[in-house]
Amino acid sequence: MSATGIILAGGHSSRMGENKALLKIGGKTVIERIADQLSSLLPNVIIVANKQEDYQFLGLPLVSDRWKEKGPLAGIQAGLSESRTQNNLIVACDMPFISGELARILLDQLDQHQTAVPEIGGQLHPLFAAYRKDASTAAELALSENKLRIRQFLMDIDSRIITDKELEKMGFLYRDAHFFNMNRPDEYQLALKMAEEASK
Repeated sequence: MSATGIILAGGHSSRMGENKALLKIGGKTVIERIADQLSSLLPNVIIVANKQEDYQFLGLPLVSDRWKEKGPLAGIQAGLSESRTQNNLIVACDMPFISGELARILLDQLDQHQTAVPEIGGQLHPLFAAYRKDASTAAELALSENKLRIRQFLMDIDSRIITDKELEKMGFLYRDAHFFNMNRPDEYQLALKMAEEASK
């Protein structure tokens, strides 16, 4: 599949108290786990990070936000601008248990839509979602107008929202772990337990 995985590693990790992307689970940093999973699925992986020196050990292309201190939308825009493929998968750096099967389902939707975003239990997951490269133009416009809410951005472009019920009809049986993200120390401890249980 000609697509690019884009890992957003630009947050401040203020609630965690340390860089959550570099916390270890099962002997690997969280961002390594994500990068390995994406590399097994896709030919290209990019890291969006403002502290690039923290991620050089991955040996992957690095890009910084062009719009500073503008949140995740700036990371999405930077990654899409850097990408050389039409289809892209955006992944936050704090999601240690992503699903390759779901990634394929989302990317397949880009033949007809600018973005494909899962909605699980009524909650959108725009930081594990597929985006066409041309969505970067709309993201740049939103950033220039200081419209930073991703939900609004998704309403302004051709978005395909895929509900949990639709995913089940497609034969994808998601687990809560697929959308688990860790922002606080207690969530990191929970992630360690989840990984330990999964390895048994």
